[in-house]
Amino acid sequence: MKLTLLLPGLCWLDAHDGAEVGKGLSVPALQQLLGKGVLQRREQSHAECLGRLWGAAPAGLARIAAAEAGLDAESGDWLFADPVHLRVDRDRALLADVGVMQVSQDEAVKLTDALSRHFGEDGLSFHPAAPGRWLLRSDKPLRARFTPLWDVVGEDINRHLPQGDDGLAWSRMLNELQMLLYTQPINDEREMRGELAVNSVWLWGEGEGEPGAWRAPAARLLADDEALRLLAERTGMRVDAAPFAFGGLEPGDDCLLALDALQAAAQYRDAWGWRETLERLEGDWFAPMLSALRQRQLEQLTLIATGPAGFELTLTPSGLWKFWKRPLPLAALY
Repeated sequence: MKLTLLLPGLCWLDAHDGAEVGKGLSVPALQQLLGKGVLQRREQSHAECLGRLWGAAPAGLARIAAAEAGLDAESGDWLFADPVHLRVDRDRALLADVGVMQVSQDEAVKLTDALSRHFGEDGLSFHPAAPGRWLLRSDKPLRARFTPLWDVVGEDINRHLPQGDDGLAWSRMLNELQMLLYTQPINDEREMRGELAVNSVWLWGEGEGEPGAWRAPAARLLADDEALRLLAERTGMRVDAAPFAFGGLEPGDDCLLALDALQAAAQYRDAWGWRETLERLEGDWFAPMLSALRQRQLEQLTLIATGPAGFELTLTPSGLWKFWKRPLPLAALY
């Protein structure tokens, strides 16, 4: 079996601090994998990485999600309008997604109803497909490009505002939407409970999709990301949840595993959480994968990390016999 492990957050996103943040970590199996494999440096965003894996950009996911939700996906243009929390930090506005918020379906329905009433005259309607996954339908062509949520969480949104002919108009719409959400009683109630307010949405997932251009990178996808699962299903991959450890990975056909265990800690610059999770992955994943390669239970391992210090590593059982290749310290990734 060939295993491709996509591990966003494996490389610290602020590359200039990466060596210091990873200092003193005990991850000998990971260092063995890094040292023995063929490592190719590749700075890339998460969305760019998915485009490389599937052979074309992951466009049109919102329309696909609308069809899955039983909405009239063929009419109008569609976007994800995922609920988020924006926090002003000096001269930046940082974005947090539902990974750090609990939003109920009742709250989602009431908030999207308010948005639809307000923006209905502009030909916009909001649909809560799930508590943390909202959809926006526009009667008019979008005429703008949007940055995928994958690449914005924990980042300054001012660097990722809508672009294109109507990009400025969509930015103004978002400002108006944020003022409307600020007045919603639901957000007052959330803050009284000590929860983050839903004070904005993030628009992304535009396009028609390119099912003819997409190709399945493996026979199976194991992932918890719903948008990623949509892409996999459209290319005929068998889809299941990601296991908690290598021991839960069933042998069989070649597999793409998207493991998000490090992603949130890296995005929110939680250095202690990132270090703790990486050492846990050493026991749950890296050491068992190294053992599986030695026993030839894995025919090939490809390890992909995204971000400024991203890379793609390929390792086969024969590579472990290259005694002259030494373990690679994590600091060498930066």
